Amino acid sequence: MEKQRVAKIDTKTEGLDLYVYVAKTFADSPWLHYGLWEPGERPNIPQLRMAQERYVDKLLALIPPAPARLLDIGGGTGEMAKLLLDKGYTVEMITPSHLQAEVAAEKLGPNARVHETKFEDFSGEGPFDVCMFSESFQYVDLETSLAKLKHILAPNGRVIIADCFRSDAYQGDRQPGGGHRYSEFVDAIERAGFVIAENEDVTLAAAQTMAIDQNVYRGFVAPTVDQVRGLLSNKRPILYWFLKMAYGLFVPKSERENIVARLKADYRSPEAFATVNTYRFLALEKRT
Repeated sequence: MEKQRVAKIDTKTEGLDLYVYVAKTFADSPWLHYGLWEPGERPNIPQLRMAQERYVDKLLALIPPAPARLLDIGGGTGEMAKLLLDKGYTVEMITPSHLQAEVAAEKLGPNARVHETKFEDFSGEGPFDVCMFSESFQYVDLETSLAKLKHILAPNGRVIIADCFRSDAYQGDRQPGGGHRYSEFVDAIERAGFVIAENEDVTLAAAQTMAIDQNVYRGFVAPTVDQVRGLLSNKRPILYWFLKMAYGLFVPKSERENIVARLKADYRSPEAFATVNTYRFLALEKRT
């Protein structure tokens, strides 16, 4: 007998989609990454772009001056690649998303190559002066990617990483953030023949972005869901009953629990993020 298929809802992807929508609609921001907030600042949507551009400035400070050949790994829709192209770098970009690759190719034009592939499957030879991960390193296989980076990096090149890592306090529960465990990352780069040339911990500055995420879910998404549910139950009770039965039948219990937790957003606070994560701006170089 064929097994009944159940709906798979990726709450992490849904959260990113919502974050992109909020950033573009309310903050007029093209960026997908965290913002960096100064002590005493109150994180809010109107100021999000300013905080994200602090992130961009810090990332650019780690990159050698143009001209240089740069590989933007996990470059999304090409916003950072476009900025670097305009600054005089030779740019290639990788994304596994067909939609993102199409958007990026149109944005970058004929002067930059866009590779639609996972980094682990990337067949380019290099050498690249800079291989850059902006909140994309957490998605790659650690050992495979470090070996590939060592192969395609120019002799005096740099690997730039701006991303979240799990701290040793992370115990595998439902907690915000993500990425490789930082202690395992440090051991892996040592084995792969890299040294850390620059390393800045910006955890507290990045963590404040979680307050925006939390407020959006508590102040907008959850009340909207409650209002729609109330209207349906009052105005269309039969339809509401069928939808409720279908939801319970086709959406697994674990996914329903994830959705409830996401809407409550109790665990998505800056304090919770900072407890179990470390956010780093890193520059790696080949060991000499």
